[in-house]
Amino acid sequence: MKTSIIHKILVPIDYSEASTNALRLAIAMCQRHKAQLRLLHIINSSRYSVNSIAFGADSWVSIPLEEAVDADVRQLRQWAEEKLHDQSIQYSVECRAGATTDCLVEAAEEFGTDLIVMHAQTTSGFLQYVLGSTTYHVIKQAPCPVLTVPEHAQINAFHEILFPVRPVPGAITKYNLARTIAQRNRAHLTVLGLFNQESSEIIKRLGTVVLSLNKLLAKDAIDAQVLLSQSDSAVKTVLEQAEERQADLIIITADNATSEHRLFRGPFFKQLINRAPVPVLSIKPRLPVTKANAQDKPLPILPTFRQFLPALPG
Repeated sequence: MKTSIIHKILVPIDYSEASTNALRLAIAMCQRHKAQLRLLHIINSSRYSVNSIAFGADSWVSIPLEEAVDADVRQLRQWAEEKLHDQSIQYSVECRAGATTDCLVEAAEEFGTDLIVMHAQTTSGFLQYVLGSTTYHVIKQAPCPVLTVPEHAQINAFHEILFPVRPVPGAITKYNLARTIAQRNRAHLTVLGLFNQESSEIIKRLGTVVLSLNKLLAKDAIDAQVLLSQSDSAVKTVLEQAEERQADLIIITADNATSEHRLFRGPFFKQLINRAPVPVLSIKPRLPVTKANAQDKPLPILPTFRQFLPALPG
């Protein structure tokens, strides 16, 4: 088994049941990957810049922000000791004041975070296409992958991992992290290739990605299978396959690409996170997704893969 690439995990804490569930999963991951844990509580600084507390009958005493942060650090440390006193992991706590996304991203950079584990509320309907949640902006700006845990999900380990593959630049980037998670959990991994018949170039590009993954899976001796699915809705297909296979983790490429093709309309990762009932690991591609990248000439498909695909023109 190769050395884990997860050494430091950051978890934002707001004392809710949802963040406690995210912490429970992060603790289990720290134990499996022998990683350090950092708990972060973010304070709304405006709460202390204008508010005061009653003192006596007629007087008021303002609370300096520094004192508020110190008080919150003490509260977080006491809370962490109650949750982690019997866990064999290294951990530390931190409080920051400011905007949630900015504080979380800055803390991740300074801590050298390999993975952020945070809770995410699930939504549905038209709002999933137009609203930018804190989770969405954290994923876009974070220097590392982000594992989002639905607010009511209570998961400590992964047994079935769904690995959707789309023909977008950087789609194979997420494999290294998927491999280490699968190995540490001794999980089964299902690669799900998504395509439609609107473009033979898309199918060819997908074929190249899946062939590369097949070689890596065989080399690393991962318990895995490869499936291909023709669909007009990537999100719907992924959710259906996750339910059918009882997946407890979905690993996706977090790109902002949209497409004229119906299969990939809208930010794929945002829709999926909003609707998935299980944790979703979002990994940004190393290369920026641009129009030029999306139109690169695809590499030829090896003959051994053609048996899985519909007949291609030419």
